[in-house]
Amino acid sequence: MLSDELLGQYRLAAQRLTPATAAADAAEAARAVVGVQAQDVRAAGLALSSRVPGLRRAGVDGAGLVRTWTVRGTVHLIDPEDLPWLHAVLGPRNRERFDAQMRKRGDYETAAGMLDDLVAVLAERPLDRAGLLAELARRGHPALGQRSVNVLMPWAAAQGLVAGLADGRYRAAQPPPAVDADLALATLARRYLAGYGPAAAADLAWWSGLPLSTARRALAALEHAEAAGGLLALPGTFDSAPPPAPPTLLLAAFDTTMLGWRTREPLVAAADDRHVQHGGGMLRPVVLTDGRVAGIWSLRPRAGRPTVTIDWFGRPADSPELRAEIDRVEAFLRSG
Repeated sequence: MLSDELLGQYRLAAQRLTPATAAADAAEAARAVVGVQAQDVRAAGLALSSRVPGLRRAGVDGAGLVRTWTVRGTVHLIDPEDLPWLHAVLGPRNRERFDAQMRKRGDYETAAGMLDDLVAVLAERPLDRAGLLAELARRGHPALGQRSVNVLMPWAAAQGLVAGLADGRYRAAQPPPAVDADLALATLARRYLAGYGPAAAADLAWWSGLPLSTARRALAALEHAEAAGGLLALPGTFDSAPPPAPPTLLLAAFDTTMLGWRTREPLVAAADDRHVQHGGGMLRPVVLTDGRVAGIWSLRPRAGRPTVTIDWFGRPADSPELRAEIDRVEAFLRSG
């Protein structure tokens, strides 16, 4: 059995959130956690910066990462080398999901009619969604309903026809090469344990959005996985103690550390979880103190600059490490 403290330390280390396991660059950080959630491109950059010492926005934009819809049907910033096997596992489910959503919203035929031009426009130059829709309107395509507009880019991406950039724009793409489905599923299990282990099949199912039976089959395909208290880890994980949790961490909204398991315990006390996810699917930025979430933070303007403000769950925990972490976040934001 693993104590809560030890389990949290193993998971933070796997997430590359300790100095001993930090990533060398944004691409390595994205690979380590199989992508960071990226509906908010600023939050995605901050998530990578938590894992790469000294990272600035230019290092995110220049890493060649792809912004597309993967686990749970949500948009992530991923290493392009991971796209083929992720698409093999998740692409059919996401295509079915977004097809159904587009049909339900009543604009499927209209969207299908603009798809060729959509790809042609993005082959000419990358555009954000608003710019793309404006160009399609200039080419004579009827407007989509607002609810359909929200599905258009994930629907096209699930077909492999578009891919996003780290700055929020989109470009034309080719469907990724085929990967054997069983190999892709085993890769998913191995990479999940590398970035999120120790974990259970229920955790993999929650994080990926796959059925529990599929998650169990994926983990069963791994050879020599080690077990502790019903949790699995890659071979060698338990050969040595994990590095201690950093004294203080400021994690971005939707950081994978808050999304990687069926429950956020032991990193978040059950009584505090409602503050982290207040409702409506919004996951707030959090402050970790010695491996436990001790509050949430936000940005408020001060002297014309975004400034970190913390709402503590209990007694405020000011320290030199906290001030240094606030400086790191604000410096990243100022970098672009």
